[in-house]
Amino acid sequence: MLNERDVLAEVVKRALRHVDAGTTDSADAPYRHPTWTYTDPELFEQEKVKIFKESPQMVGFSCDLPGPGSFTTFDDLGVPVLLVRDNDGKVNAYLNACPHRGARLKEGCGKANSISCPYHAWGFDLKGKLRTIFKEDSFGRVDKSYYDLVRLPVEEKYGVIYVGLDPDMKFSIDGHLGDLAPYFAMWNLDDMSFVNMHEFHMNTNWKLALDTFCEGYHFGPLHKDSVGDYTMGNLSLYDRFGPERRHHRMTFVNVTIAGLKEIPVEQWTTSVFDHFAFVHFIYPNISLLVSPNAVEFFQLYPGATVGEHLTRYRCYWRGDLNRPSEGLDPQSHFRFIRDVVDKEDYWVSANVQKSLNANIKPYNTFGKNEPSLIDMHKTFLRAVGRTPVEAPLEKVGAD
Repeated sequence: MLNERDVLAEVVKRALRHVDAGTTDSADAPYRHPTWTYTDPELFEQEKVKIFKESPQMVGFSCDLPGPGSFTTFDDLGVPVLLVRDNDGKVNAYLNACPHRGARLKEGCGKANSISCPYHAWGFDLKGKLRTIFKEDSFGRVDKSYYDLVRLPVEEKYGVIYVGLDPDMKFSIDGHLGDLAPYFAMWNLDDMSFVNMHEFHMNTNWKLALDTFCEGYHFGPLHKDSVGDYTMGNLSLYDRFGPERRHHRMTFVNVTIAGLKEIPVEQWTTSVFDHFAFVHFIYPNISLLVSPNAVEFFQLYPGATVGEHLTRYRCYWRGDLNRPSEGLDPQSHFRFIRDVVDKEDYWVSANVQKSLNANIKPYNTFGKNEPSLIDMHKTFLRAVGRTPVEAPLEKVGAD
């Protein structure tokens, strides 16, 4: 079990070394990334299969299903899913389709004692067993066990819920997270309260939108009146985790962190977390921000075409919503983050997508100070069987 105070103290030590030196965690060199990866329809179709449907999906948290009968639904990758907590407290995942004729069983989220098809009133218990057939005598006798709900693989651990979109998929949360799992355990993600949710339907490729969460180089210019007002934009820590190092964590520090140099290390407590935030990329499509008060959960999904995507943002409060938090209001915090993403990050992304659609500039350049973008995009290419090809560095800036 990780010691939170020790983990946070090590982060502060690393950050302060960069503060003193005016540096940041970096790659060895800039990297020129081909722009067709944001616009190519063939690659886009490969990504939907190889990156999304063949990977377990982080779909929510334990608090999203607070008690027996709690359910939620989603249909982000063409597979309709129904999540429900049964009377034994176990989370179940089903294909959200009646085995009779395929009608959608539930919409949205809520609470129910059983599952009833709105089309022909077939009834199922929370464990997916078919219990009743409407007017069974006239329908004809059938083996009810054949018509149980189709199960999808699901696991709940560390307060998070993962689902596989293939009934035959085998996975474990520990196997997927690898050495990131102990940090999930440390954050007590099973002790959170839901605040609010917003969906962004954007004319941008899903990877282009994801890029905005993976570097702080833009904080000063783009977020000068919001996030950039209190963070050190071009200073971040970068750590990789998991199988094939597919996940990463960026640490973005506040300008106040310099004040910790005046306090002896042995006097540091977990309150040093007030001076930075962790932004995780969880392969393949999650941006997860963990700060002392809140958890921001961003799910990014491909849209109908290569130039469209959906981002679902859900904000959670660590612990009880009513706990004292030094004047911070959960709903105000949610609106602040939503507006920064909408009016700043995604405003720029939409403009960039228009430029890329012109298919004139063959490469974008990721700087040494944007190491997460370099590694993440190479990971995506390898996942679909492509070999990342680096343009000669002497051509950087020569277009």
